[in-house]
This record gives sequence, structure tokens and C-alpha cells, in this order.
Amino acid sequence: MMTHGQPVGPAIPAAAHPVVAPAQLIFAHLGIEIEPLAVRAMASAFRYVRPIADGRDEFGGLEAAFDLFEASGFNCEQFRTTDSAQFLEAARREHTLTERRWRAAPMYAIHPETDPATGSRTLLPVALSEFDAASVRVTSIYADRSLSYRELSSASMTSWGYAAPVPSLRAIISPSRFSFTRRAARSLGLALQRMRVAEDGLSMLSDWLDSHPNRGDVAAYRRRLRAVSCGDSAYGRTQLIDALDTYGGANAHDATRLGFLRSAELHRAFLDGDDTALTAIVAVERAALETVRVWREAEPES
Repeated sequence: MMTHGQPVGPAIPAAAHPVVAPAQLIFAHLGIEIEPLAVRAMASAFRYVRPIADGRDEFGGLEAAFDLFEASGFNCEQFRTTDSAQFLEAARREHTLTERRWRAAPMYAIHPETDPATGSRTLLPVALSEFDAASVRVTSIYADRSLSYRELSSASMTSWGYAAPVPSLRAIISPSRFSFTRRAARSLGLALQRMRVAEDGLSMLSDWLDSHPNRGDVAAYRRRLRAVSCGDSAYGRTQLIDALDTYGGANAHDATRLGFLRSAELHRAFLDGDDTALTAIVAVERAALETVRVWREAEPES
């Protein structure tokens, strides 16, 4: 186990998506090398930021972890509470039980993390691992370190929980045969449909803009978008194009790619201070998402 407070490795580059850091640790535990683009698709990572902050993280919470594990063919044990002490007790018990069954895999959780470049503090996905009598290893996009249980539970959060993967026997026995490609292709199709029609999809942002928010509200939204972008000024739109090219197959239409390429430019403009770019983002992404209304899936993985 690490000594208290000691970093154990460099953080993942800021341009990567925050969900990649815990996923990398979890899958490496199984001997599986991740494909970051696939992980983003499988964890439903292409999301819209809620216009009004409500105390939740912007990365899908434990549902994103469930999506990732389900797409991987795993089961998932979840625990939620409003009490940090109950959370720690349950997480340590889960770790002990899985250690006895086989060996304890890292867990997915949410924790406030500090961007070293800006000093801003944001709720981000983390992996919890290496529990001992007094501390636990916490891995995020920004840091990989040991925290005492007192430090971990001192975070100001209204909801605590974890999602612990229960790997498939196939993944345990033959990790080298684990394939992300078809799993990611299906997940990408579902993610795009969610962006198009779900309550937390594009309509959420569109309805907010229709309510004519004032400049202060738009500025607050810009600050939150910048914080959860984690250094990616295009807010994942160029990675979405890469995912379409890699996993979309016949679904990767030129019109879709051009739409999200334009959206990437508009996101950069909005983060640079252009309020009008936000309305243009809605129009451009609505048109792009209409081009993937029908998603043709590949044959199921054998």
C-alpha cells in the first residue's frame, strides 16, 4: 500500500475524458488494455452539461459506471447513501468480499478533484482501490494518491456511492480476447440516440435557451462547461468524430462528422466568450444527430 499522501503516478493528460482514468485502472486489474474512445462510448460520456447546477456530477454518476460495466459484459454492485460513514463501511466491506472471492477490483466512485492548472474543484469520476486500515488509493484524471478515510469523507457531497464491477468469467480467464469494438459500436449508437431524444439530451439545453437566460446565467454555464471540459476546449466533439470514424461503420456519415466538427469550433468560440455560439451549437448538433436517427448495429460479438 502507498504511504499516506504519496502520488503513485502521473495523471492522465487533461485532454482525456475523466472517465478514462478510473476505467484504465479497473480494466488493467483484469489485464485488459483499454481503448479510451471505446470507454467514452461505453460509459455514455458524450453528454450535455446541465444548465442549472444541482449538486450532481456532470459525467453520469454511477449510471455511467453501470453502462460501462454492462457494455463490457460485467455485472455491477452499487451502493448509495447520504452518509459518508455508511459509504466507507460498505466500500471496505465490498473490497474485502471481492478479495476473498478472487481479488478485489478497483471501484468507480465520484469525488471532488482539483484541476492543477486552474485550481477549480469539480466532482469527477475516480477509482477507489488498495483499501487498508486507514487509507485508500484515489485515482482521477488529475491525481493518483492515497487519502486517509478522514480526508475522503470530509468532502462536501450530498450523495455518496460506488459501482463495483463483477467481471465476467470470460474476461477473467481470457483477457487478451476481450474486444471493445462491437461493444463500443453499440454503445455509441445508444449514446447518440440519448443525446437526440433523452430528457438530459439536447432538448435540455435547447429548452433552457428558449427561456432566455440572462448574461450572468450564460456566464455561469460557461464556467461550469469549462470546468467539466478538463482542458478540452471542443468539449469532446473531436473525440466524438474519432469514435464515429473508429466504431460507427456505415453510420459514420459525412454530414454527421461535419456537424460535430462545426460544433467543436462553436464550443471553442463559446468558451472564449461568444454567447451567440451557444444557440448555434444547439442548431448544428440537432442537424447532426438527425443524420444518425437510424443506427445499424454490427453482428453481435461471439
